[in-house]
Amino acid sequence: MSGLKNYKVLSGNMNVQIKGVAESAALLKKGEVFICVKGLSNDGHKYVGQAIKNGAAVIIVEQPVKANKEVTIIQVEDSKKVMQEITHKFYAQAKAKVRIYGITGTKGKTTVSYIVEALLKEKTGRDCAVIGTIGFKIGNKVYKADNTTPSNIKIHRLIAEAVQKGIKHIIIEASSHALDQERLSHIDFDATVMTNITRDHFDYHKNFKNYLNAKLKIVKVNLKQNGRLVVNTDSKGAAEFIKAGKAKKAKIVTYSWKNKTDMKLKFYDIDIKGMDFELEAYGKKVIFHSSLVGEHNIYNIMAALGLVSGEVDFKTAIKVINKFKTVKGRLEKAYSGKFTVLVDFAHTPDSIEKILQTLNKIKKTRIIILFGAGGDRDKGKRPLMGKIAAALSDVVILTSDNPRTENPDDIIKEIMTGMKDKSNIVVKENRTTAIRYAVKIAKKDDIILLAGKGHEQYQVIGTKKIAFDDKAVALKAIKDLR
Repeated sequence: MSGLKNYKVLSGNMNVQIKGVAESAALLKKGEVFICVKGLSNDGHKYVGQAIKNGAAVIIVEQPVKANKEVTIIQVEDSKKVMQEITHKFYAQAKAKVRIYGITGTKGKTTVSYIVEALLKEKTGRDCAVIGTIGFKIGNKVYKADNTTPSNIKIHRLIAEAVQKGIKHIIIEASSHALDQERLSHIDFDATVMTNITRDHFDYHKNFKNYLNAKLKIVKVNLKQNGRLVVNTDSKGAAEFIKAGKAKKAKIVTYSWKNKTDMKLKFYDIDIKGMDFELEAYGKKVIFHSSLVGEHNIYNIMAALGLVSGEVDFKTAIKVINKFKTVKGRLEKAYSGKFTVLVDFAHTPDSIEKILQTLNKIKKTRIIILFGAGGDRDKGKRPLMGKIAAALSDVVILTSDNPRTENPDDIIKEIMTGMKDKSNIVVKENRTTAIRYAVKIAKKDDIILLAGKGHEQYQVIGTKKIAFDDKAVALKAIKDLR
């Protein structure tokens, strides 16, 4: 508690050894500190009894609580701030032993994080840790992810676990929610990248300005002084990121398809099997072949190369990119035979547009897109997604995504308000029925794009998570219809 002001010891004494910091009374281990934080829907003060029962050494509160007098209880004014400070102090030694890379942007975070992992592992021969959307990966061990970016305590615990396993590099996806809610407090990035900024999460941020300002915190708050900042100059917000980087005296690396930058695309050729492309990077011409598909993945590769620039040479990078396979749920080939089935996490107007533009360049016959929109989320993007899908697809199948507490039919109707021509629109609210229909109508060389769910293996209907996997449902449908 040294350096912290205005705290009061209600019981016990300060001369006590602690073994960790816990955010959950239920998961607390003997000898750890439990901090009572008031959240939006819950209050940690209600779990003091459980924390004591599980062996809490110290309990930090904002208000007096009934407890055994032998337990050290400390009252503070702002338990969330105190939690951040204590967590930082407890795990400071672990953080000092690793390089931490932060990735933010509307799209591409997960793919970039796994490309960076592959690049660093190839160069160093060591495992990395990846904290992001499809899991928290510490070497070969993977924990389930409830959020793209977990709580502040969870991040620190994962870093400490990685250090215990000899890991030197931590890669973290930084969501706008996490940055805004200070989940990355006291996490200092050696290097960060902004992949792109397009409309998303307006249900939370309300407008683009607030969304951009949340993203900018990765530079203003988390990037180390003189750290590396990588910016996609083709994206909205690039100028603001560069300005913030200069204020931090950052080593700024830029990449683009359109502008004169440190890395610029010179040429590319894409088909359903992969792509070849040439970059002009730091005055050198570098040619890559990748089994990834999509123009957006060229951007993702450039982002990853920028993030490790100065650490991984191009000879190593070419080797890694050439053998890198698709990230789960990111334009993943679920089936390739008479027709092709792709599974992707695209759930914003821009991400759907970019993927469909790519598929239109490589299609031989038709594009069949199947998608919905998340319930209790940004409603403004629904008609925009509908308009884009109708314009860039041959058949649009509207279905349920994660409807949550909204009526799926109402969500579909809102998507349809953006569609002028409804002649190629089919509505199948049940997602299993919709996928089976897509497979049934598919002809030779058609491309089926199952969008919106990606790596997710569930649907949220009402307040319950129901097991559901787009890829598994599609493969079963193909097998049954044979």
